Amino acid sequence: MQGTRRYVVPLTAVALAICYASTFRGMVEQWAQDEDMAHGFVVPLVILWVVWRERDRWRPLPRKASLWGYAILAFAAGLDFAGALGVGLFARSLAFLLSAAGAILCLGGFAWLRVWTFPFVLALFMLPKLAIVYNQVTLPLQLLATRLAATMLTVAGFAVIRSGNILNVAGHRIAVVEACDGIRYLIPLVFTALVLGYLAGSKLWMRVALALAAGPVAILANGIRVAAAAPIPALATGPMHSLAGWLIFLLCLITLALVHRLIQAVYARYAA
Repeated sequence: MQGTRRYVVPLTAVALAICYASTFRGMVEQWAQDEDMAHGFVVPLVILWVVWRERDRWRPLPRKASLWGYAILAFAAGLDFAGALGVGLFARSLAFLLSAAGAILCLGGFAWLRVWTFPFVLALFMLPKLAIVYNQVTLPLQLLATRLAATMLTVAGFAVIRSGNILNVAGHRIAVVEACDGIRYLIPLVFTALVLGYLAGSKLWMRVALALAAGPVAILANGIRVAAAAPIPALATGPMHSLAGWLIFLLCLITLALVHRLIQAVYARYAA
């Protein structure tokens, strides 16, 4: 029986890979073409590392197969079929995650699924954009970045005229376009916050708090980037624009680490 199980797991993985090969290809293409999703290349590597790091937790677990796994597999198959008919790549990618969860239930049971909850949460960050959600948040984030930048520039002493998502600073006009809405910072920063909390061995509520803090940090950082580009045209496009983006993201990571230290310090003080 043990020998049979040894072959079932890799065969199941191969079957999933074959069934969702076109989905994987579509996901990789989006990661490569959409800069907002470039972090997708890192997510699978981090997931594999977390699973390997936690091997002492899941290897000794007893295998108690659950029939719920077959129900989840059936639902995932229907979702994948709907995606193939035109619902979209997001549905097919979500179907893959559900199929993986169903396979784990079929082979190992709920104990195995629970111990791999965190890798599944991280896997959500490699899913393609859900267009209906993305389109709803893009414009508000653009306008928020414009308002923040205008406020920062006014405080710094610049004469600023704001019209919608356009800033006019000393005769230089800059439009806060869709690519400057801040999602490029927000999604990878929340992902990084969760990984940072995991590495630090933080409690669950600390990880959630850190992930929530990543939102304001990303939005504020994006406002700073727009504010810097408004009076300095060289930062608005080209290599300097890309360099500024990386420097701002590094600033976000440092800020996130400081926020994590603050959360830990406050908890240690009041828990003592």
